[in-house]
Amino acid sequence: MGNSVGTMGWVIRNWKIEIGGADHWIQLRHYTPTGSFQLFVDGNETVSERKVTKLEPIHFTIGEAPGKVTPSLATYSQITKGFKYECTFQGQKINELVFDTQDPPPIRPNLKARLLPKAMIRKSGDSKVVYYKVEVIDGDPLHQETYVLKKRFSDFEQLDHLVRSSFSGHHLQSNLPPKPSKSVKLWTDHLDKRFVHARRNELNKYIGKLFTLKKVTGNPDFAAFFKRPDEEEEFVVQEEGDEPEAKKKESTKAD
Repeated sequence: MGNSVGTMGWVIRNWKIEIGGADHWIQLRHYTPTGSFQLFVDGNETVSERKVTKLEPIHFTIGEAPGKVTPSLATYSQITKGFKYECTFQGQKINELVFDTQDPPPIRPNLKARLLPKAMIRKSGDSKVVYYKVEVIDGDPLHQETYVLKKRFSDFEQLDHLVRSSFSGHHLQSNLPPKPSKSVKLWTDHLDKRFVHARRNELNKYIGKLFTLKKVTGNPDFAAFFKRPDEEEEFVVQEEGDEPEAKKKESTKAD
């Protein structure tokens, strides 16, 4: 139940607590080489410690009800083999998502997603960035909604880090699809159409594989990746030398 070479020492654990019909998520992100950690309650960071810490309970509250997450080691010499983690809430032990739950139900049971055969290039400072379009279908058949998200390759890398670290120390980590491959910009043109197309296909297969794994579809970070933005911002791609329409009109009037 500990660290893994594949996650570079990061361990993530998730516990679901149901209160009054509502689900609340507790997440511990533990960087084992230094002992630093972050604790999240329903996606909000509530406790963090960036220095080497003692193995003491990490306390949290939901409403006014107390809980704690306790990391432990049999001996400090086992630090390379792995920590154990226990979450209790109001004195009751809570099952961890990957290690203590056999077949967790999906957080969003009707969720489907695929990468569309399209991509957008957007300026970011002096460089350009590729955004991949992810079509998301969610909701029961009578209240189904479809929307499109725009994701960078780095967003998929972050998703992989969060999901893979939650399996750290578990034999099922080997069932996860390979991490999306990264290439050095010095040797590869990331804006080349063939490269973008090949990467889109790779990412689409990666997401499709994750959807087949129950312990992934029950993961809060996986569900959050496909969440619809609260406000849909206007997305504009403007190439070098293009002028906004308003400026063109002003220039015409001046002439």
